[in-house]
Amino acid sequence: AYVNTLAPNNYNEGDFGQPRMFNDLAYNGVLPDGSIFTNPLGTTMALSTSANTSPYSQLELQKITTNDYRLQTSVDLTYQLTNNLSFKTQLSAYIKSTQGLDFTKKNAKAIGNPNSGIYTNGLFVDLLNENTLTYNKQIKSHSINVLAGFTAQKTRTNFQQTTASNFISDNITTINTAGVISQDNTQTFSNTIQVGLLSYLARVNYGFKDKYLFSASFRADGSSKFAPSRKWGYFPSVSAGWVVSKEKFLQNVNWISSLKLRTSYGAVGNNRIDDFLYIDKLFAANYPTGPGTGASTQGIVPSTSIISNPNITWETTYSFNTGLDISLFKNALTIGLDVYQSKTDKLLLQQEAMGVTGVSQIINNIGKLQNNGIELEITSNNIRNKNFSWTTSANIAHTKNKLLQLGNESQLLNTGERLDVYINKVGGPLIQYYNYQTDGVWLSQADILAAQAKGLTTSLPGYFAPGALKFKDLNGDNKIDANDRTFLGNPYPDFTWGFINNFTFKNIDVSITLQGVQGGKLLNGDAFYNEARKFNKNYNDNRWISPNNPGDGKTPYFTVGYANAWTQSDYLIQDASYYALREVLVGYTIPAKIINKIKLNSVRVYMSGQNLFYHAASNYKGLNIEARNNTGLYASPLIDGYQRGAFPLNRTILFGLDIKF
Repeated sequence: AYVNTLAPNNYNEGDFGQPRMFNDLAYNGVLPDGSIFTNPLGTTMALSTSANTSPYSQLELQKITTNDYRLQTSVDLTYQLTNNLSFKTQLSAYIKSTQGLDFTKKNAKAIGNPNSGIYTNGLFVDLLNENTLTYNKQIKSHSINVLAGFTAQKTRTNFQQTTASNFISDNITTINTAGVISQDNTQTFSNTIQVGLLSYLARVNYGFKDKYLFSASFRADGSSKFAPSRKWGYFPSVSAGWVVSKEKFLQNVNWISSLKLRTSYGAVGNNRIDDFLYIDKLFAANYPTGPGTGASTQGIVPSTSIISNPNITWETTYSFNTGLDISLFKNALTIGLDVYQSKTDKLLLQQEAMGVTGVSQIINNIGKLQNNGIELEITSNNIRNKNFSWTTSANIAHTKNKLLQLGNESQLLNTGERLDVYINKVGGPLIQYYNYQTDGVWLSQADILAAQAKGLTTSLPGYFAPGALKFKDLNGDNKIDANDRTFLGNPYPDFTWGFINNFTFKNIDVSITLQGVQGGKLLNGDAFYNEARKFNKNYNDNRWISPNNPGDGKTPYFTVGYANAWTQSDYLIQDASYYALREVLVGYTIPAKIINKIKLNSVRVYMSGQNLFYHAASNYKGLNIEARNNTGLYASPLIDGYQRGAFPLNRTILFGLDIKF
């Protein structure tokens, strides 16, 4: 009755409740500053300015169905040429056929939207042929293993998509009942892509008395993702190990069960970019023809989103790693330590193109990136006896990256979805947030006039408004502009960690897993939208209401000020630290004397709880720290840490039964 106050809404029992149903109705109450609010019937008051529907109705009114059929198979043949020399050839295939329908009923995602269906049909075929010669030889205390060969891989993808809308009924989803079939080549299209990789490889392993170990390898990879003159990359590597515990001077050190030192240096390649970026890909387009007739002729044009580059080639990472593995007290305690440094050269990046080209980006091999890290893993067998055991495993890792070179540039600026800016600056981390620092809110019009009387100006629209965010004038020129932007942190954590305890008591097994991340920041783009600002207590508690009720002086009113002030400042940059109880698993294995009677090898029942506890950083105001959005229109390896549309983390309870025959 309440939402039908304004005819002719005609909402019925059983309809999904949507935000817009509650617009333009009569409301009254007491505001936080004590004043009485009354909204007479017939006046405009929009509780929600969005046509978007509730998450629940979207889930109920959209159905995504995908049928996948997969085949993975291989066959190999090994021929022993001599006692020490063998030849092996292997052919493997992976085939995947996919048919899918994403059907959305009327008004599912937004009020007024028609029903629609996206039909997909794909076939993926991956063929791999490997051919290797292997030589093994043992000469007294010397062991030699040599391998050489080549591999050839070809993948082919066929994909078709058709998008249709205005079906005669929400319950009939066959495409012949659609009123409109989209002619937009981003919604209805087909493509066939075939790529290949040819590799030559060789490896030598040498060991002396199983104490001194050495390995060297080399591979040459040719990829069809690059032009014929640039398709080859060459990647050598060497490694050495020393089993110190086998030396005579440690033979009588009983508390050391084993000790091994190791080091390695080598190169690996990366060709993970879109296909055929070394040539201009052509797309359908219409050309206007005739003297002012408005007629058009169908044609083709090169990509309007990225410029090709015939000179791109493999991105190469050179890595140095050294570490040790040690077991103590009859393997009661095992420690693994790794220290590494890697340098990636010829980064495959999309950089901004000159405006005169008419295309926003170009693919290029630019830049050099360095990563330094340390990893520590410890496993402890705390208790070991016939009926009870307790094992603990813990790990911690720290990685720090540094941008060493960026072509001829000292820095690049990249803009995200909501004018959020990211800087890539030589000498700093690869990605940093780069925007305005906030300085509370404008408390009143008098506060604004006092600042303007001192000469403060800006070209940001709507910036001077009571209750709006203030920015710091960092360069002291009495003007708020892009020159006042500064570094606001980065998305990289200080360290990550994990902790696992395993218990067994007779036939009962228990596993408890904890995991966490410390440090790093994210940009919470959810609060760009008024619904989040208006109804989320994290953004409306203690906010500015009026000069007489200014709140904490730091929290702005949700509709005032510069439209992008929240996403273009540190206001939405939040701590990305968390720790979680990832899983508790309890299992019971039925005794063998029972299951043997029913001709089974083993039977185990178990129950697990996942994400039973999750603790986020105190200043995080979103739903799921781990949900980041680096896809879509603004996807780039030079943009990271942005979050929008995150769903809460699922808490899952599983019951299972394992039977082995």
